[in-house]
Amino acid sequence: MSARSESILQEVDFLVAELQDLSAAGPHFEILHQYRIPGTDCAPGEEIAVAKLLDRGRTYLLPLSLTLLLLFDYLAHHSHLPQTASQITAGMRAAPFYQRHGANAATHVRLTRKISLSSIKVYIERLRSALQQTFTDAQMRLDPCCVLVSRQTSSNQVGYQLLARFEWIHIDHPDRKLIWP
Repeated sequence: MSARSESILQEVDFLVAELQDLSAAGPHFEILHQYRIPGTDCAPGEEIAVAKLLDRGRTYLLPLSLTLLLLFDYLAHHSHLPQTASQITAGMRAAPFYQRHGANAATHVRLTRKISLSSIKVYIERLRSALQQTFTDAQMRLDPCCVLVSRQTSSNQVGYQLLARFEWIHIDHPDRKLIWP
């Protein structure tokens, strides 16, 4: 076997292994939180700055509005089980992180959003559309409905679940002397 043939076979083996990893674990996302108070992670007051898809050493920004960033972050934190629209809205209203989102930024712009029960289905479709656009940009043949899945319950409800790997990156607040109550 020639060195060129061996190199091609190694590349094919690598691509097959990469595809198997992707189908088993799902895509890999990075969620960046900024304005962290040193010593905390995912604490109230932080701001979700961006969500990114990581693939083959490249990053692709998910084109998400503030509301969709909040929902994506929430679903990522709860990716171990499906969440119904009722559970999502109740969970986001109860969690101090989402209630005080961006408070550390000391901006005059409101960085929180109230997501109503009736709007969840629309936001899920918008998330899937953003995922599809990002997968297309990354030249990944992934169906967003297989990444953000809908799980039917025995009743008339649907549970939503993100099937992927997630990593949170935290950037400290620029004023390191800040002590938060």
